Amino acid sequence: MKLKVLLAGLLIPLCSLAEDLSRPYANPILNHQVIKRDHYELSYNNEHEIANWVSYDLNPSHLKGCVPRSDSFRLDPLVLEGSSTPADYKDSGFDRGHLLPAGDMKFDREAMRNTFFMSNMTPQPPKFNRGRWSSLENLIRAWGLKYKNLAIVTGPVISENLPQIGVFNKISVPREYFKVIIRENLDGTLNGLGFLMSTDVPFTNLAAYALTINQIEELTGLDFFNSLRDDIEEDLESEIQLENWDFAAKFNYLPCSI
Repeated sequence: MKLKVLLAGLLIPLCSLAEDLSRPYANPILNHQVIKRDHYELSYNNEHEIANWVSYDLNPSHLKGCVPRSDSFRLDPLVLEGSSTPADYKDSGFDRGHLLPAGDMKFDREAMRNTFFMSNMTPQPPKFNRGRWSSLENLIRAWGLKYKNLAIVTGPVISENLPQIGVFNKISVPREYFKVIIRENLDGTLNGLGFLMSTDVPFTNLAAYALTINQIEELTGLDFFNSLRDDIEEDLESEIQLENWDFAAKFNYLPCSI
């Protein structure tokens, strides 16, 4: 049985479609604790000491701020059993890789700082974190400016027998990461798309990582957007119409005076 991850309310404008898309949660059979903050939610996996997923929305207002990067990596006090710590990554050779990108929260100082809780980090090879993963994040920012609103869920593919790092905690090192996106267009229509990115398969074309949301569900065991009406959900999650997504879109932060 697939685990239920609901995204109700993540895109407020979708209320016009009379659909109830709520914030995500997962069934208790998933080793997790859901943590809710003002601008994102995540499911923390206590066994693996990384998040199962992080969900947030992205629109043009999020991408026009000037808040500088904080680099305030720190333990997450909301994780009941204790999150990983910055010291767990020391001398590991891995980056403290964001799931919710800090660059998507430049509109608010507290929102920016909150992306640096260790619950939002996973061990990522530097070449991956600063390369293909960063390129995908920038492409999605470009889409966030171009399209009306995006609902995004991102996370690692968690499986048994992953390698581990850690001084105080044993942190699993994922080999693959996913992103799933529902896009609300200016005319109120919706499009869906997924990405699966291996840390060691360096395709240069980001479209090569694109999959249907259904394919991501099959791989992860998660069920995204399942409070949508069944026919809408099926259409969104089974399509991979790359021609409807501008893979040539570019993103540059606006000049800031602060």
